[in-house]
Amino acid sequence: MHTSEVLRSSHFQVWHVDADTSRRGEFSTFCSNYHEQDRAGVVSPRLEDGILHAGYALLALTTAFYDVQRSRTSEYFIYPQHFAFIDADYTGVSTGAGRLAMTLDDSSIGAAWGWLDVWPASNWIATPGTPAGILQKIFDFQINRLFWPQNFEPEKADGSLPTYARKLLKARLKSVYYYNSSTPTVEICAAQPAADIVQQSIDRLPKAVLDARQEVDGGPPSQYQPSGVEPGADDYPYRESYRQVTADDFLEDMDACFK
Repeated sequence: MHTSEVLRSSHFQVWHVDADTSRRGEFSTFCSNYHEQDRAGVVSPRLEDGILHAGYALLALTTAFYDVQRSRTSEYFIYPQHFAFIDADYTGVSTGAGRLAMTLDDSSIGAAWGWLDVWPASNWIATPGTPAGILQKIFDFQINRLFWPQNFEPEKADGSLPTYARKLLKARLKSVYYYNSSTPTVEICAAQPAADIVQQSIDRLPKAVLDARQEVDGGPPSQYQPSGVEPGADDYPYRESYRQVTADDFLEDMDACFK
């Protein structure tokens, strides 16, 4: 809940983009029909994926949630219904450093997500490492707003969800965002306070993950990598790109997950 003391909606901007142009949008165009009881799910096949690629959007939603609380009272103890869906089982947790023999309850695993106010630990959901397995959890937790990694696609033989699940998912999903997309349609631009929180979240990842990222990227992970930074962008230099799609389009992409 510490983000409620640091962040305000003015720390974020929404931009709609295509190959040639970009235009400023409102939060409502990124997150239409927002309600404080919306259940947001970030699919993170590796522990750090969602933090590195969806941190700003998640914080923007978190700030919208606390805006509602602040409008009612100056005293509250409540967290948004935000969930991280992570590939984890009895053998360990999937990360960029390989599978670590840890559990999601381990403080060094969950601390990074907790710093983004995805908390308590019951909101860190262990899932199978397949699109169908994770989609089953999305269905079980009745997620309304979904952040899904681009190119995390089901295999042809992946189908395991009943057909009625597809109909219910279509009814429940308000919005779907493919993160780390090569063909983005929207950007979330963030000011320094948001970037600082994402960086502190990254810093709380297990040392093995940080070391692996440093080996791959040639430096420690930061809000500069892989999130974009545009030094001339005034007060909002930090940005993440998404391809926003309809529930119908997403479910068509996930067609192989259904029986």
